[in-house]
Amino acid sequence: MSVSNKRRNTIDYDVTIVGGGMVGLALAARLAPLDLSIAIVEPKPVQLQWPENDIDQRVSAITGASQELFQSVGAWQHIKDSEKSAYERMVVWDGESTRGEIEFDAGLIAEPNLGHIIENRVLRRALYQSVEAQRNIEWLCPQKCQSVEYHEEYAELTLGSDERLKSRLLVAADGAFSWLRKASGIGLKQQAYGHKAIVCTIKTEESHLSTAWQRFDHDGPLAFLPLADEHTCSIVWSVKEECANELLQLPAEEFTERLSQRFEQRLGKVSLLSEVVAFPLFERTTEQMVAERLALIGDAAHTIHPLAGQGVNLGFADAVELVKAIENSLQRDADIGAKHRLRPFERARKTDTKNMQLAMMGFKQLFEQEVPMIQMARSYGLALTNRHPVLKQKLIRQAMGI
Repeated sequence: MSVSNKRRNTIDYDVTIVGGGMVGLALAARLAPLDLSIAIVEPKPVQLQWPENDIDQRVSAITGASQELFQSVGAWQHIKDSEKSAYERMVVWDGESTRGEIEFDAGLIAEPNLGHIIENRVLRRALYQSVEAQRNIEWLCPQKCQSVEYHEEYAELTLGSDERLKSRLLVAADGAFSWLRKASGIGLKQQAYGHKAIVCTIKTEESHLSTAWQRFDHDGPLAFLPLADEHTCSIVWSVKEECANELLQLPAEEFTERLSQRFEQRLGKVSLLSEVVAFPLFERTTEQMVAERLALIGDAAHTIHPLAGQGVNLGFADAVELVKAIENSLQRDADIGAKHRLRPFERARKTDTKNMQLAMMGFKQLFEQEVPMIQMARSYGLALTNRHPVLKQKLIRQAMGI
């Protein structure tokens, strides 16, 4: 990967990716083998190293499909064994029932695991390392975007340094508050979940048993995600905003006591290993994922509730599908930035994303119900599903994207 420090008036690229986070880098890595010139515009450098005992609360649950993407672009090899935590089981239960529980086991589908929990900074570093040696990719960092103009045959992006990039295709991979999406006039539908996600890293008295644990109740889901150390978990506690604000005001000991109680002490006593942070949750969907000379991927195109840990995996799937559309255009010697050539990507991803958003909203609303009959039906539904291995196999494969 070449690094630009020179000021030039005009630079021509086939594809310019605005956003060098996990999804933007994954797209660049997947595009690298193609005969294309690629630029990545990113304001924040990639963190390549950190203190040995440093803890990052931001983690992702990487599915089998996303792991295949990382392996195909040579990024998986840059993740040390100590930096990834495979989980072999997932236990989900209704905290307001004595029988509503379901367990998923990788052995049911003859797979070694159901996925991996990995820090976001590790994923980003690995993807960066997989593309840094690519001669057809230019890393423009730190750089911010200033303006964008669309023309018939190209899009022109002006950077804060006054450099101007002409590209056949621009890709917005710059997150939920995407500058490129706004500057391009792409509309956004947004719906608040009414939840905040509380995130921190904890030490547990009992081993997590390489299991992802998730408890539901009317306040929201609580997930314990296993990390490499068997007594360390990353938690995502999604609760109603007023409840979250109350929890954030508690002293550390009171917070961990409430956390342990809500988790029914399944892993014994817990203690904090990091600060506690929170952020509001929204379902976001762009009115369109493509326009002339433009495609949107990842959080720039959609966000969902984190209760199933599918957010970044949807973004990686966007990247894979967009590359398919670009490859199809190249095979036909067609314009990779033409809107009609990008339509297959949009159709495929909008369907999958909408289905996932509907499922997440449905789960949230189902478990918020405090009506006894609904709670009873919910409990029996989980217990009944748990007794049907064929249905569980199907659910596991869907969740893993395989």
